[in-house]
Amino acid sequence: MATARYRLEHDAAPFPSRPGPSRRLLAIVVSVLTVWLAACGSADEATTDVPENTRTIEIVATEYAFSGDPTTITAGETIRFVVRNDGGLIHELQLLDTDARLVDRTEQLAPGEVGEITVTFASPGLYQVICDVDDHLSRGQRASFTVGE
Repeated sequence: MATARYRLEHDAAPFPSRPGPSRRLLAIVVSVLTVWLAACGSADEATTDVPENTRTIEIVATEYAFSGDPTTITAGETIRFVVRNDGGLIHELQLLDTDARLVDRTEQLAPGEVGEITVTFASPGLYQVICDVDDHLSRGQRASFTVGE
């Protein structure tokens, strides 16, 4: 985050020893601006996380299943998975790599909620998506897909 420098110019007369109305107002304005600038990020920060050529794949989570349109993913491609919970229970999506290690995951999604993850697939191979909430995985809530070369 860039740091802004401000230079206040004032009359030759020093501030009164007791804060008067103008000094209090200045202190309030400076405090508000400091908090506001700290809370704001630049537009560049928000856009650098997702490459411009990202493709979106929509996935629907219901009780013990994932569904979506079959598609082809190629190594090196960046995919934004958008997961919608159309079920009556809480669900999540965890993406596992070819060695069944966690790549990324959504938060737990209440019925009707939507979550997303964005992943760049560096290597070809067989990947999985699972829901590991309660007993959902043991009841079969998983799907696999192949990333080609």
